[in-house]
Amino acid sequence: MKKFKARASLLSLLMILSGSLLTACYSSDRNAGSNQQPKEAEPVTLNIMLWGDKPKQFDEVVAEFERQTMDTLHLKLNITFTPQADYVNKLKLKLAAGEQVDIAFDAPWMNMNTFIAEGSYANLDPYLGSDDYPGLKRAFSSMYLDNNTITGPDGQLHSYGLPLSQYLGELSTLYYRKDLAEKYGLPSIETYSDLLAFFDGVLANDKSLIPFVMKNDGSYGANELIRGNQDSPSRLEAGIWDLQLGPSVSASVFLEDHQIRGVSLTGEKEESLADFPQPFDHYDDSWLAAVREWHDKGYIEQEPIVRKYARDWFTSGKAAAMIEGVSNFETINAQLKAGVSDAELGIFIVQSKVRDRMQPNDLLPVNSRAWNYLCLPEASAHKESAISFLDWLFASQDHHDLFELGIPGKHWNPVGNDKYALPEDIDISQNYTFPGYLMTWNPNYIRLSANVPEELIEYYLYQADEKSYYQSPFADFVFNQAPVQQELANPAFARIRTEDLAYELAMVDHPAASYAELRQSREADEDLQQDIRAIKAELRKQLQDYSDHK
Repeated sequence: MKKFKARASLLSLLMILSGSLLTACYSSDRNAGSNQQPKEAEPVTLNIMLWGDKPKQFDEVVAEFERQTMDTLHLKLNITFTPQADYVNKLKLKLAAGEQVDIAFDAPWMNMNTFIAEGSYANLDPYLGSDDYPGLKRAFSSMYLDNNTITGPDGQLHSYGLPLSQYLGELSTLYYRKDLAEKYGLPSIETYSDLLAFFDGVLANDKSLIPFVMKNDGSYGANELIRGNQDSPSRLEAGIWDLQLGPSVSASVFLEDHQIRGVSLTGEKEESLADFPQPFDHYDDSWLAAVREWHDKGYIEQEPIVRKYARDWFTSGKAAAMIEGVSNFETINAQLKAGVSDAELGIFIVQSKVRDRMQPNDLLPVNSRAWNYLCLPEASAHKESAISFLDWLFASQDHHDLFELGIPGKHWNPVGNDKYALPEDIDISQNYTFPGYLMTWNPNYIRLSANVPEELIEYYLYQADEKSYYQSPFADFVFNQAPVQQELANPAFARIRTEDLAYELAMVDHPAASYAELRQSREADEDLQQDIRAIKAELRKQLQDYSDHK
């Protein structure tokens, strides 16, 4: 869960982020400016599309916003949430049909690049960095925005969305039932061996529990735990960098002495790795057997494909451990207490190099880019109003906190300038919880829960320190999909992802032999290999052009 090159001054001391330095009152003069709708006119209704499930009590937060701004912005918000499985197609259909969408959540790993190439998203350069929108100018520095520009239909780099990020990265964290670990004679999980002993303890003592639950999309899975605790050669130190080219297509690039020595794409023949350094000159399938071993031991479910939401299973007391980002501690802790009143939450940082807070850490590459954005469809008739809303949202800590944390005194209480606490006797299971990556994340407005334990504070600081990360040589590179859009749409790429997922979830018997046959079938697919060659040639061309201009 999460990535940009923020100012070192903002990242060096996370715990002293001061709302007084970062918050400015939203001037009544600003609200009276030319970008505001006339008071006597009908309020403008903004149609905003976000993915996922609607947070509880969200309508109350929207009503509070409208109450606060009724005499200034003169806006109403129609914010719709669409289940993740349906969101991409629904957004496509709405934009294709010209339906009124004023703000949409999107990302390069979704359809953002394609919509930009088609001219479906507005160029935000005229709005960002402008004194007419001081909230946006304050919250999104020129460096932050420059690191998140994307090539438009005119072949030039522009801002096509507000980048949403907090830290340079997000540390994968195993959340586990510490009360159960103590029951098994483990005061806490400190090592990988402790973790396996904990899983064995669950199997021996609490047979109704799943030792480790993972999502059916393969994220935060057993493979990450296993590989994160192996003493493996460093890909980054060897000069190998991964680039995402499309929703199901990635590339590994071998860079040596500032020269591209090798490129290998998803589904390509193993011979594409011939120019890579050892031991990266062949595919490593050792993870297949290791993940399947967890399945056979009972550490994971027999059919993980059924588990859409791992967190729900964990916080309801049906699983003993799961993985999410370290920043989610407070929410997970609250939900676990609500589901299992006597439970105690423990944490174990997944990768050994991260646990040791190694700097720089080759497991933490950073490409200076956010993963999530708010975009304005070009067809919107209310761009000025949409920008005015976003300008308000990021104009102050108070404005930001309304949507990220809810109504003060009802959903949360401020603790100093940079922390918060939940009200006493609140029903946590029904309280407002908003996924900030959808609309509110920003490096200037970070509040930590007052309940975050000291051991985690060290990791918050670690993930906020740019010295912890490897800076990618392709930090500003964005692959322009337009020249090979047809090739990227080859259904074989999506099929590869689906097929690989079955192995990541350990649902295939004799995985090593089976996967070898699967790889041979991909290599024999001449249509796929032809499209790979075209994409690869275009990638090399764009990388060379990028290198020539650096």
